[in-house]
Order: sequence, then C-alpha cells, then structure tokens
Amino acid sequence: MRHRMLTVAALVIAAAGATSLTAGAQQSGGPPPGRGGRGGRGGRGGPGGGAQCMASADSLTDAQKEQVHTLTTTFTSAHAAQLDSVRAIMEQARTARQSGASQDAIRTIMESQRAIDEELAPARKQFTQDVRALLTPEQISAGCIPPPPGGPPGGRRGGPPPGN
Repeated sequence: MRHRMLTVAALVIAAAGATSLTAGAQQSGGPPPGRGGRGGRGGRGGPGGGAQCMASADSLTDAQKEQVHTLTTTFTSAHAAQLDSVRAIMEQARTARQSGASQDAIRTIMESQRAIDEELAPARKQFTQDVRALLTPEQISAGCIPPPPGGPPGGRRGGPPPGN
C-alpha cells in the first residue's frame, strides 16, 4: 500500500513539473530560461542567450560594442596560433567523422585539443572578466556577455557525443 502511494505521489509530482515547464515555455514564446535556444549553458551570451539581450533595452551601446570588438581583436591577435590549431583539429575531427572513423578515433583527435584549451583557459577567463567590467548589471543578467573568440573550451562541434 505504501509503495503504491509513493508511486502515485511521484507521478503527480512529475506531471505537475511537466505542466509547469510546458506552461513556462508557452508563456515566454521560446525555450526555458538559461537555454538560449541552443542548449548547453545558454548558448551564445550565457544564461538566457544573446537573442534576449539584443531584443531588449539592455542591449549593448555602440561604445560598448566597440570596446568588446577591441577586446575580441586583441584576444584573437594574441592567440592566433592557438585558435588556428583549434580550428585545424576541429576540421580534422569533422573530416574523420564524415569519412566514417570510429568514435574512439574521433575522440583521440579531439583530445589533442585539450592542451590548447588548458593554455587558453586563463586568457578566456580574463576576456570574460574584461567584458563583464564594461557591462551594467542588467546587461549581465540579460545574458549580454559574448563568448571568448574561438568558442567555449571543450566545445563538441565535430566531435563524438559524450559517453559513446
């Protein structure tokens, strides 16, 4: 009897959760907050996604856009060799996947990027901190933070899905 009551309670809770998620997505006219329509940690722009930022009154001013562009250009110039290596590894993984290589072979290719990501991590963190310093708290909470050039570390573009 107790097992049956627990099962019924779990089903009621699951149904209520599914209903609230569906209602929330329908109200907002888009995906649940924090997904940005691209999955992961909010896609471009972090939690909430960059699309919300650009469509709101909290979008970046022309001066802020210019400052972010300058930071991006500086980052890209300072780390051009590393970013080029990452692009080459991603292309190699994409080619291997398209030619039917095994998941292990693709994973091995992707693992070669790990050292570069670890080298770039402090610079990416500094880039994000520098951009955040330019923004207002409202812009930050709206997700107006662009990702560092070269994408977030450990991106799965072209690689095997996790756990395969």
